[in-house]
Amino acid sequence: MQKAPFPTTVEWLFFRKEQLAIQTSDLIYSFILTSKESGDILAVFHCLPDTHGWVSPACAPFGGIMPAGKCDVTQLTFLLTCVREWITDHGGKMLTIKTAPSCYAPLIHELCHRSYLAAGFLPNHTYSNHYIPIADQAFERIIEPAERRRLAKGKKSGLSVAIKPSIYDKPTEDLLHCCYTAQGYTLPVPRGKMVHIINALPDHYLSFTTLLGNRPVATALMVHVSDTVLYHFLSGFLPEFRSLSPSLLLFEAAYELGRASRIQILDLGISLDHHGNQKPTLAGFKKRIGGIECPKIIYRARF
Repeated sequence: MQKAPFPTTVEWLFFRKEQLAIQTSDLIYSFILTSKESGDILAVFHCLPDTHGWVSPACAPFGGIMPAGKCDVTQLTFLLTCVREWITDHGGKMLTIKTAPSCYAPLIHELCHRSYLAAGFLPNHTYSNHYIPIADQAFERIIEPAERRRLAKGKKSGLSVAIKPSIYDKPTEDLLHCCYTAQGYTLPVPRGKMVHIINALPDHYLSFTTLLGNRPVATALMVHVSDTVLYHFLSGFLPEFRSLSPSLLLFEAAYELGRASRIQILDLGISLDHHGNQKPTLAGFKKRIGGIECPKIIYRARF
């Protein structure tokens, strides 16, 4: 990846060059909007061609525009128009942009939404994303009574949680693989690749493991997307321990970690099955543990 005048600090992890470098082995094209007056970087945008047109991001939960300074709709529309024209000049016919959930930064989301529309990008699909606002109340107070009883039952049965920062070891990977395989799923990240991803910026990753005695029965991988957002990336539990609801303890640990730090949002993500279809049971679980819905939009423009 060629060097570009990146801002020294980009708020969201997936826009940082260390993460871009491991998303793909192909060339990523970066568009940097700067101010003529001050020379300050106002926004960044990354994309690349694939088999179905151009996409942003290469391989990450979201991409699109990342404002890095104070800017308005006119300026962001100019950036997107430049991107469109450049892609068209290079033979591109379509650009698909997967954006962050609106809960991350509602004002930025609205600013970017208006800019996408003004530049000719239309919502192609809107997912329902769930998140938990981190509040003063303990986790057990924000979840529904039935989930509260399950949480208490799990703890009474001897479940506990271990948190390991910057570590994704073979036992954790093996456990996730077993959890996914037992339910007929395939890990979305190939075995061995996750270590490579985490090693790029290890301080941004946390693994949570629910233990019954010394036996791991559930695990989750969380990502510090920014100082204020913790994103639930992967998780799973062994089906034979379903009656103890071991996943509840994972989310409680993540929520309580947020209460003890600057984290304001626990992003639970969208609710899809392994075929990419909506999974109402998963969405229902997220709602029962305090999850609130917000949109996560994919935009598309054909040239």
